[in-house]
Amino acid sequence: MDLFRYIVRFLYKIRWYLVILPMIALVVAWFLTRHMERIYDTNTTIYTGMITGYNIEGGIGVAGGNSQANITNLMLIITTENTIREVSLRLFARCMMYGNPNKDNNYISAEHFRQLNATVPADVKALINHNSESATYANLKAYEKPSQDNYLFGLLNYHPYFGINNITARLKVMQLQHSDIIDIGYSANDAGVAYNTLDILNEVFARHYQQIRFGETNNVIKFFEREVARLYRILTGAEDDLIRYNISKRIINYGEQTKALTGLEAQQQNFRNQQLMDYTTSKALMDYLERQLGDRARVIRANKQFTDHIKDISRLQSRISNLRLMAGEGGDLNNEAQEEMQKAQRELQTTTNQVKDLTHEIEAGTYSTETGVKASTMIDRWLEQMLLMEKARAEMSATDIMKQDLDRQYLFYSPIGATLDRKARHIGFVEGNYMEMLRALNAARLRQKNLQMTTATLRVLNPPMFPLNAQPTNRLMILLGAFLLTFMLTALWFFIIELLDRTLRDRMRSERITKIPVMGCYPRESNLRYRRFNKTIADMSLRQLSKALLPKFKEGQQNVLNLLSTDSGNGKSFLAQELENYWISIGLQVRRLTYDEDFLAEDSKFIMANGIKDLCPDILPEEIAIIEYPNLDENSISPALLNMATVNLMVTRANRTWKDVDQKALKEVEAMLDEEHKNSLFMYLTEASRYAVEEFVGQLPPYTKFNNFVYRMSQLGLTAVENNHAK
Repeated sequence: MDLFRYIVRFLYKIRWYLVILPMIALVVAWFLTRHMERIYDTNTTIYTGMITGYNIEGGIGVAGGNSQANITNLMLIITTENTIREVSLRLFARCMMYGNPNKDNNYISAEHFRQLNATVPADVKALINHNSESATYANLKAYEKPSQDNYLFGLLNYHPYFGINNITARLKVMQLQHSDIIDIGYSANDAGVAYNTLDILNEVFARHYQQIRFGETNNVIKFFEREVARLYRILTGAEDDLIRYNISKRIINYGEQTKALTGLEAQQQNFRNQQLMDYTTSKALMDYLERQLGDRARVIRANKQFTDHIKDISRLQSRISNLRLMAGEGGDLNNEAQEEMQKAQRELQTTTNQVKDLTHEIEAGTYSTETGVKASTMIDRWLEQMLLMEKARAEMSATDIMKQDLDRQYLFYSPIGATLDRKARHIGFVEGNYMEMLRALNAARLRQKNLQMTTATLRVLNPPMFPLNAQPTNRLMILLGAFLLTFMLTALWFFIIELLDRTLRDRMRSERITKIPVMGCYPRESNLRYRRFNKTIADMSLRQLSKALLPKFKEGQQNVLNLLSTDSGNGKSFLAQELENYWISIGLQVRRLTYDEDFLAEDSKFIMANGIKDLCPDILPEEIAIIEYPNLDENSISPALLNMATVNLMVTRANRTWKDVDQKALKEVEAMLDEEHKNSLFMYLTEASRYAVEEFVGQLPPYTKFNNFVYRMSQLGLTAVENNHAK
């Protein structure tokens, strides 16, 4: 509560500053804002269809991909430097073409056009084509260069209407509640400029959006078309190379050909095994019969005609075997081969019959005495086995030849398979890439068609309206802000001073700085409105001091009031004189002792004094002694003199700085006091202000209604009803 009261009193003390300075700031703010420009707002809404629209790809959202990201990209396109730059140049061209210096119109006000036209150089004015806005824009775009001397470059950077940064700062782009709709707002101090800025922006950003969307897709399509053409050429070349290789190697169906070759090899292997078995059997049986026949067989073998026939039979058997193998490998024989085979068979049959006849002639009617069988029968069997053995040998010979041919075919086909696999893998790889590129190309073309059909969904729902009424200004808030800000800054300034300032000033500050209680305050004389009340206020302060001192005096003992000060000029002598006069006037016995009059500051009697008798031997016990001591900054006081006092009163000016040396002197005095007199030390402030004196004596005159109200408020009497002269 004390802190709150302190704050209230602090504000009360600086009340006039808190009133006058904010009022001055209020007047200055009113003067500065008297010509405050009015702001015109306009907006437009655009439907995108990027979230809820349908596309030919079967999805929701016309742009494809993340719909929210697409809307964000669209909003960024609106605020890009490239878009705003074109808007700025087109807006400047439109204002220069249609602006009227004498009359406001829908493009720019007359006043603003005059200001603009006065700054445009002649060479830029020459670029304005009043018949074509597009031609004017083209001229301005060609003229604009990033140079300090280029007017348009400076215009695009600094002008309040055409500056890129200024337009971007006033442009507000937002998505309405996660919908397909984008709201674009713009503000300017010219209604025509605000309207035309948005009108041009709608056209420019929609075109830029289409260019970006189609530009990306067209580049992708061109890339895929080049890749598809390149891969097609590679694929065609690889296929032609495979055809040429098959033709050179006479390959129709490698798998079937190698499969037939494998089957033929297996067939021939089985055939040879059978031939070998037949040959071995016939050879064994023939050898057996030759042993049975003995010399007969050798005689027959020795016959030259028989030998020739056997050779012919072997030759014919070989021929027949080759033809049969050819038929087994390649299918049916042609007519010529069939005739040749039939001829060979006939010759074989004839030669066989001749061999049989010749054998019978050689061994006509001979019997074997060993076996009991006719010799001719054994010779027939022997001859039969010989013929079979020769047949088997001929067929084995033909099979060996065919085996060599098969081996050559195996050597021929083996590398062909690896080469064909490698070529097939290459063709498959190229074909796979070709199909992927072809699918990607088709997808890109589908996306292009989708964009062509859906980009037009970007349409203006609400075109910008020409703002006829300006928005309310914030002048009132500016004025209120100026008043409150000045009020707070003033309070803060004095609060900082209050915290840092070491001027004693009043009771609370003095007690906070010195840590010594304050007994009272004596006012300084007023030279202005309160000068006629100086005597009254001084008397009130003196009576208050007397009222505070007298209760501390005790009857039957010597009462001493020590008046101390750290330096000169604090009103100690004046206060001693006034107290003496007042107490005498009310019938008290008072003895006033003053240094350098009643005692010397440098006298040993003073320095070594043990009591008041050492200073004034004739003082009476019933007399109140008021002793004025020399300044503490130059002299010292005996502890005995301090401890004999009823009250030690440190007198100092309220409007002075309490220095470190003053505090040191006060601490020394406090240290010299014994435990009994620790509470006898007090501060008394002279040259104090009215509010400081009022803390002790109450409300000071004059007692006007206003002063009564102010004082009551300072005392937190918020709902009190006081008498006219209540203190």
